[in-house]
Amino acid sequence: MKWAATLALVAAAFGLVLIEEAGSCPVGWVDFSVDPMSPVCLKFVMYGKGTWYSLRGLCQAEGADLAELRGELHHQVYEYIMDHQDLQDEGFWIGGTDEGHEGSWTWVSDNSPMPMGVPHWYPCHPAQPDGGTSSNYACIYTPDFYFHSCKNDIKIYAICQI
Repeated sequence: MKWAATLALVAAAFGLVLIEEAGSCPVGWVDFSVDPMSPVCLKFVMYGKGTWYSLRGLCQAEGADLAELRGELHHQVYEYIMDHQDLQDEGFWIGGTDEGHEGSWTWVSDNSPMPMGVPHWYPCHPAQPDGGTSSNYACIYTPDFYFHSCKNDIKIYAICQI
């Protein structure tokens, strides 16, 4: 009987370990989770610059998509970049666009509206988003890491999210 109780405790402990492992991010990804039941894993793709489309495809090949910096996650990413010198002079594609629906910025995963104005979009002249039909892809870049509307043909890094 003692043996069965011990085995049950070991199995329960092992199950907890499995749950903790399932909630963590894969190697090479950074855990930005606030709630362990809703993991947020980001990867700063620094091994090649490319267009919004090419790097979105790279993210998707890894089972992810371009990051959607919703709410406080945008501030968390800003703080992370400020803590990592190698990221501070760069630009990154994120998962927003108004392609095909000019002026209506949406997140790529579910077409939900992106927030407009401060504190997410660059507030100075020219206020973002701008660029009309030539700048349809969301990015963040140095020195402020606000959202900007960018042209697809610029070559920058990306942030992927799973």
